[in-house]
Parts: sequence; structure tokens; C-alpha cells
Amino acid sequence: MKTLPLLTLTALTVLSFGCKGKEADPKATNGEAIVAVVATKLTPRSFEDWGSYPAELRGISDAVLTAGAGGRVQNVVEVGTWAKAGDALCDIESVRYENILAQAQASVDLTKGELDRVDANVKAGSVGKASLDKAKLDFQGAQVNLLQAKRTFEDSRCQAPFDGIVVSRSIEKFSTIAPGTPTVRIARTDRLEALISLPENDLHSYNKGAQVRFMMLGSQDGEFSGRLNSVDLAVDSRSRTAMARLEIVNRSRLLGPGMAGKALLLRKTYSAAILVPTTAVLRNEDGPFAMVVENGIAKKRVLELGPSARDSVVVLSGLVKDDVLITVGSFRASEGTKVKY
Repeated sequence: MKTLPLLTLTALTVLSFGCKGKEADPKATNGEAIVAVVATKLTPRSFEDWGSYPAELRGISDAVLTAGAGGRVQNVVEVGTWAKAGDALCDIESVRYENILAQAQASVDLTKGELDRVDANVKAGSVGKASLDKAKLDFQGAQVNLLQAKRTFEDSRCQAPFDGIVVSRSIEKFSTIAPGTPTVRIARTDRLEALISLPENDLHSYNKGAQVRFMMLGSQDGEFSGRLNSVDLAVDSRSRTAMARLEIVNRSRLLGPGMAGKALLLRKTYSAAILVPTTAVLRNEDGPFAMVVENGIAKKRVLELGPSARDSVVVLSGLVKDDVLITVGSFRASEGTKVKY
């Protein structure tokens, strides 16, 4: 029989589903043709449905510092330096800005003293209320200048806003920079944040705290575990997606901010799913269906399909435990055909 080698080769592709195949007599005892197929009895098994999305990493705390005012770079730390909150990571003429800060503080002290003096005179009736209003405005202006001077001084030292590691720098020692120039980037890297865009249809598929697996593109370092931290409530009107933030445990510090990879989010776990090979699913104008064997006769079952993974798909309805599913040769077995497997 010339088709047997091809049939045998095809049968090997479905052995992972526990199929068994046998040669069939070309004709039954009553002279009717019998179609040889490969079939398997269905056994429910556990199945996890994962969504896959491209992702880019950043520190769980991540900040690019900028120069509040221009000047000459006196010093800057090396990339990889660990810093605590408040540590100076650079020096951009910080002595000059420290003096400006001291002057701003003195102005606050002076205007506060003047405000107190005028307030006392107003209460004594020796001066009018207009003098008090002016003294209050002068004091408030001095306070604003102090806050600005303090911020400029902190920026001139690239003051770390939190504990972290310097992951990059944009300035060099002895160079002169303008106000607003990026200086250093500091991040907390024991845990990283992966940013992904969730399609609008997927927004209700995941709950906060959902299990996450992250894999770096082209890396042999394996998977990194994590969880879903949050999903934005607002959807972008152009892309119809919402931003989701995932927290990834940075095992052995192998990951870094800016790296790209694939994030898998666990949608649902099925404890007893009917899982079938996609090759066993046929389609016509009425939708997907499959062929089963009942007492040696092929029967058609209309299917409702669920999630898929690789070369398998979950059947939500249409097949049940112990059904004998035709996995190879179903396209040759119509409703009522005698089959042997």
C-alpha cells in the first residue's frame, strides 16, 4: 500500500499527544471501505495561558539629573558608582552656587526680621497696614529665591535623589555645560521596571500582582520572575493601548536599564484543560470542528476554541475527557465514515 510510509511519517509528528496508529485492512468484512487514521484518547491536563509583549527595562527608581545652571564641570563620578540619597555625583562650580545659596538664606533671614518689626509697628499703630503687606511680599520673594538657590546648588552637585547606582553620564570633567544639560543617570537596579503597551482588548485579562516572566532578547541568561504592578486607566486614543508597569527581580544584576526583551503575563491557569494539536482542528463556513471516533464511526464535533500555545489549542467545548480524537487523517473521514486506528 503506497500511502503507508507517508502515513507512518505523519503519525510520528503527533506521538507527543499519546497517539497510536495501526495499519487498517483496506476493506471491512462486508466490503465497505475503511479509512485508516491516527487517533488518541483525550486526557485533561493543566495549561497556563500567557500573553506575550515586547518590553523595555528601566530602574524601579530611575532619574536623569540635569544642571540647574551652567558652568565648568569640576568633577563627575564614574559609571557604576553606588550612591546614597544626598550624595554628590558631580561638581559644576558648586562653591559659587553654595555662596548664592548662603546669600539667599541671608535675604530670607533679613526680610523675616523686617516683617516681624513692621508687624509689631502695625499693631502699635505707628505705621499703616500697607507697610506690612510690602514686608510680607518681600519675605515671600526671598523664600522663593531660597528654594531656587537650593535646587540650583543641589543640581550643581548632581545630588542623588535616592539610593542607587550611576548607570550612565552625559558630561565630562573640565567641560563647560549650559543650564538644563543632562548630567548623570542614577537608578535602583536590584529590581527593574518593564514598560509594556497592553492592547485595549487585553486590559481586563490581568489583575494587579499577576505572575510575570521576562526574557532578554538574544540572551542565554534564562527567565527573570516578576509581577504586574499597575495598568494605566487611560487608553491612548491613537494606539488603543494602555501602559502597564511590571516589576522584575534582577537576579545577579544581569539586567540593566534600557535593555529590551519579551514579557510574559499569566492570564489564566486551567487545571484540567482539553488540549489538542492544532492540526486536528478543521474549519468550514460554520467554524472550527474536529472528528472523533465512536464505535468505529467518524463523528463531527463543533468546537469552541480557547487560548493556544505553540502547536496546541485549548478546546472550551465540543470535546470531553475520553473522547477518541482523530489527529491524522481527519480530512479523509467525513460524518459516518468507518475508520480504524
